Amino acid sequence: MSRRVVLAGSLTGALLLTACGGSSDDLDPSAAGGWSQEYAGTELNVLAEATLNSDILAQMAPEFTSMTGIEVTIETAPFAQLVQRATLDFSTSQGDFDVVSIPYDYLGAYAGSGYLEDFAPLMEANADKVSDDFSQENVIPGLWDTAAQWDGAYYGMPSNSAVTMMMYRQDLFEDESEQAAFMDAYGYELAPATTWEQYADIAEFFTRDAGEQLAGETLSEPLYGVTLAGKRHEAAVFEWLNYANSFGGGVLSPEGELILDTDESVDSLDYMSSLGEFAPPGYTSATWDEVTAQLQQGIAVQAISWGDTAGAMENPDQSAVVGKMAYGDIPVLDEGDEHHALHGAWTYGISTEASDADAAYLFVAWALSEPVQKQIGEMGGVPATFSAFEDPELLETLPSWPQQLRSLENAVARPRNAEWPQMLDQLMLQVSNGLVGEATPQEALTDAQDEITGILGDKLPLTEF
Repeated sequence: MSRRVVLAGSLTGALLLTACGGSSDDLDPSAAGGWSQEYAGTELNVLAEATLNSDILAQMAPEFTSMTGIEVTIETAPFAQLVQRATLDFSTSQGDFDVVSIPYDYLGAYAGSGYLEDFAPLMEANADKVSDDFSQENVIPGLWDTAAQWDGAYYGMPSNSAVTMMMYRQDLFEDESEQAAFMDAYGYELAPATTWEQYADIAEFFTRDAGEQLAGETLSEPLYGVTLAGKRHEAAVFEWLNYANSFGGGVLSPEGELILDTDESVDSLDYMSSLGEFAPPGYTSATWDEVTAQLQQGIAVQAISWGDTAGAMENPDQSAVVGKMAYGDIPVLDEGDEHHALHGAWTYGISTEASDADAAYLFVAWALSEPVQKQIGEMGGVPATFSAFEDPELLETLPSWPQQLRSLENAVARPRNAEWPQMLDQLMLQVSNGLVGEATPQEALTDAQDEITGILGDKLPLTEF
């Protein structure tokens, strides 16, 4: 899992770099805003996750139609249902959706099955039909590596830049009475955790009952030092991977061997389980939605969660902690270790059954164009481009963005091989078993190792993941 995805060969890379936008002299004479109207009258259906990014694109879609004449209908679904619908549409060749925004870890399953168009020919064929507002070089490089490249080709473009990071209550960390009490209890200064040992100390320190004192105030309800996503769900697996990667464990070694039952992997799940003592009751039924809500409500002090939820912390209509949160790197096992976040990006893929792949490509390029990406940021979504993350106006109101960009620079990917969906099912079961006490962490991950070894069979060691 610690392996970074390698860029495709220089020929493909060069093709992508040269085919991402023509000069103003090459644009179709009938273009509006630099976008060709050659495909006017085409109707596109898009399937995307039910997120703010998708809602924003749906609101902006009429602008794309006015410039290109291409009609777009965007349907959304939660994570699990989206995967089910996309898989059914692809596997039955229904062609209901022209563009599908998929979790990047399904790229191998879909591209390897011939469900997705190779993007390089589309980019080359439409180089003179897209606006200069779109540039492949503006998309954060690590997102291309993770979300688009598979087996030497590119099967999409990154649709967002979700990445994990640490979130914590800066106001409590800066309170002098809390700093003094922490020093008395632990013998070192209260500060954002850089190691997992510090993270656990902070979780223990801030866990308090109603009636106890916090920063000079009497608590009217319990406070928890941490919140976790522990449900039998993708959320628990993805959270565990943050611990596993930094402990030196995870799913696969750099050589493609399974490492689920190693000491490092087991220790990381044991550590995650130990944090449950300081988490709100019912954490084993929580996903990222509950983690976000508990941080917003101010009943939890810190969490490892997704950067695309940080905007919710700063939304005065939803959050009780506006201006109180801060954001940092995922902690490490030992001081001096390299920090690693976890990629959560999604991929815009074009179905091989699309009614018009060229028109679909224009929509994807438009969604990643500079004005659209900035507006996504302005409206609370998560862009995938340097220009949006570095926009001075946006930085003034989005305190998490510098950290998100740092996390993106050190993020690692989950496996993306064709068998990942079955592997994920096993990991959801076994990580949950380890957290709820149905099995010890050693037993749970040994079972996962055995089951996934059977799934992969003679494909081990994996050469592409």
